[in-house]
Amino acid sequence: MIEKETIKRIKKDVDLAALVKAKGVELKKNGKSYFGLCPFHDDHNPSLSINPSTNLWQCFGCGAGGDVIRFVELFDQVDFKEAVKRLSDNGFKAAGQSKRKKPSIKQPGLTAKQIKLLNRVIEFYHTAFCEDPRAKEYLIKRGITDNAVFSDFKIGFANGTLLNTLPGEGDIFEQLKQIGVLTGKGNEHFYGYVTFPLYDINGNVNGIYGRRINEMVTGNVPDHLYLPGERHGLFNRQAAKAHKEIILTESIIDSFTLINAGIRNTIPCYGTNGLIPDHVRLFKQSGLEAVYICFDADESGAKATKSVSSRLQAENIRTHAVNLPHGHDINDYFFLTANAKDQFKELLHLANPQAAKAVKEKKEQVIKTDYGFTMTIKGRKYEVRGLSKNNGKLKATVKGILYDKSKKRLHVDTVDFYSARSRNFLIKGLCDLFGTDESSIVQDVERLLELAEDYQKPEQAQDGKKEMTARDKKAALAFLKNPDIFDEILVDFETLGYTGEEMNKLLCYIAAISRKMESPLSVMIQSRSAAGKSFLQDTVLSLIPEDDFVKYTRLTDQALFYKDKDSLKHKILAIEELDGTSGAVYSIRSIQSSKKISIAYTGKDPATGELKTQDNTVEGPLMVFITTTQVDIDGETASRFVFISIDESEHMTKKILAKQRQSQTMEGMISRLKSAEIIKKHQSANKLLKPLHVFNPYAELLTFTSKSLRARRDHTKYLNLILAITYLYQYQRKIRTMDYSSKTIEYINVTLTDIEKANQIANEVLGRSLDELPPPSRALLKLIQEMVIIHCKGKKIKPEEYHFTRRDIREYSTWSDFQVKTHIRQLEEMEYIYAVIGKKGKEYIYELLVTDSINEEKPFLVGLTDIRQLKSSAEKAGITDE
Repeated sequence: MIEKETIKRIKKDVDLAALVKAKGVELKKNGKSYFGLCPFHDDHNPSLSINPSTNLWQCFGCGAGGDVIRFVELFDQVDFKEAVKRLSDNGFKAAGQSKRKKPSIKQPGLTAKQIKLLNRVIEFYHTAFCEDPRAKEYLIKRGITDNAVFSDFKIGFANGTLLNTLPGEGDIFEQLKQIGVLTGKGNEHFYGYVTFPLYDINGNVNGIYGRRINEMVTGNVPDHLYLPGERHGLFNRQAAKAHKEIILTESIIDSFTLINAGIRNTIPCYGTNGLIPDHVRLFKQSGLEAVYICFDADESGAKATKSVSSRLQAENIRTHAVNLPHGHDINDYFFLTANAKDQFKELLHLANPQAAKAVKEKKEQVIKTDYGFTMTIKGRKYEVRGLSKNNGKLKATVKGILYDKSKKRLHVDTVDFYSARSRNFLIKGLCDLFGTDESSIVQDVERLLELAEDYQKPEQAQDGKKEMTARDKKAALAFLKNPDIFDEILVDFETLGYTGEEMNKLLCYIAAISRKMESPLSVMIQSRSAAGKSFLQDTVLSLIPEDDFVKYTRLTDQALFYKDKDSLKHKILAIEELDGTSGAVYSIRSIQSSKKISIAYTGKDPATGELKTQDNTVEGPLMVFITTTQVDIDGETASRFVFISIDESEHMTKKILAKQRQSQTMEGMISRLKSAEIIKKHQSANKLLKPLHVFNPYAELLTFTSKSLRARRDHTKYLNLILAITYLYQYQRKIRTMDYSSKTIEYINVTLTDIEKANQIANEVLGRSLDELPPPSRALLKLIQEMVIIHCKGKKIKPEEYHFTRRDIREYSTWSDFQVKTHIRQLEEMEYIYAVIGKKGKEYIYELLVTDSINEEKPFLVGLTDIRQLKSSAEKAGITDE
């Protein structure tokens, strides 16, 4: 127990003003009191008041207040007992400061064991961030959306689950208390905060910063939180080593906003008083040439800019002040400003006008070639060829060349200049080749990007687009006029190397053709990893003219809103993985349903320079083509797609392996030679398809199952599938005309043959989509049933008496642990299996509830009219084919 006399002595003898100054808070005397910025809330006008006569403090902004003990409790995030301990003999006596010792509140360096433990905590918080959407949603609301950045910087979330994994007592628990991850009472210090790891100059973790999620933690708690004790550690410290100039921001969120926008040379302070010795030490050690200080555009930010600038200039580091519009910080500037990245670069140039000249004065030699261009700078030679610009991608093959005495060394890579990750891989390889510092190679690659953007192929500059040759047109017309056009499509797929999956291939091809119609079909390929989803998508896209599709690895939330008006109209939007759509799912759904999307944003009037509301509209319709490994997809998204699944059977695997072996033979080489002609034939055929209306005279005679609510959306897809098949047959149909409102409309009619082909595909594909289980989950259910039946026969017991574990399933099915966990969860939710025993950290034991015969290969019937019955009904109604 702490003696009352000790508490009274601390409250009386410790100089509160000196203690607060030592914590990094700048104080100014006004009358008898001191005033400064409150460290417990986002304070821009000094609202912290200290009364030296009473030795008490009060914040008129957030309402916090008290004595010296209370100040240490809040600032260091410790309990009363620890605060008293830290203030005992602390050196801040009212009678005068001791010169013999520094305050004991300095955080000691972490031991190797504590560093290892803190790394485990950071990994745990990062896993929680990936699994619990609340923290990611908070950052997305602030305009920070890049999943790759979240992963690179190990962003975490303290959602309260850490304690569930720890023993109630013991060494680990006590170590976490010493570090500060747990409070003295054993609670999570960062509960309700998004976490950002901090590292020392050598790359060892030594701190965590937390940003409060408002709806989770309320009351008198700070928005910004750190580990108790003195502030240590840096965020994005590698920027100082990779660049000669960095952007110094006021907060971690501001720096993270820049990184999210692709501006990596940024390091944050920890508030206006948050330039710590670690910053200065890193800047000097890295040999920084200049620091661009970009703090909040308010009074406290301006004062802090001057203070930090003076401090860095005293260390012979050149500084430039970047002025944001009044009242803005970097995060809201990027969130509210159109083309924010370009506008921000302009602000950097205004801060240092000489920087632009320095770029122009760089000595380089650029030579244009028939295949691209070469660039030579300071002995480093780059050869760029195969440039292609396709709606958001700028791809090229880059060859780095180094002449080492009599030897010629190379590094060759294919890069997408518009992908930060792709550029980073290229930069690493070039650094190894040239043995040059990373910052120089980064500048070289940035220059290559600029040259690639300005490059035009010689034939494009003179003749524009190449016209279709007579030979290409003849081959395309022969294809379009072939009565067995679908057989030819399947043969071509086999030649291109994609075997099996006949109905999937036909559906994807027809859906790709439907982009030219008013109601295109959209396709989502849903299967496990390594099943071949991307290969099917890429094979189909290879048959489409490059100008008619755009393919992205990832889409940010508002990316589609800023496309050109007709950039997606009657085109294919292909996305490699549904996870890469992030918040863009909303805009994708909107343009599918409404056939257009619009956004209103704030931008500058080019004439007056004033801010005004501007709008942008992107027109559809378009076909959306996505692959995914996800099992549970929200209904709003699922209702807009036709779902297909890759055949994952052993039989199909054998066929694929045989095809792969064949590709190494003479026959395989001949197929590769034929591939170029096949691709050219299909691309030419796509160009020859004319915009026509398609009518279905048999529509009212068709039937479709009504037993499932999902039939309401799938019925429309079935009807559009019939129209798309007829559209592909347009060169084999009589083109009719009708006059309406002084306009002549060209159209073709659906035939019974078209409906028969559509029925074959619909029974296979739409039949599966009406199943309540996705194909991979149903395949696992079938394997579990086989396993149960085999064991029950051997042990002569009933299925309900046989219990099994996930390990039993893995061993029987040969599926991975992740795949089993993913799909067994859905089987349990849909009541196909039951967890007899099991909880977190313990073994799960299951029982099979459904023992009826399961045939995953037979699709569910969708109640389509038999073609013979349809023909009979049509004859009675007087409807006939042409």
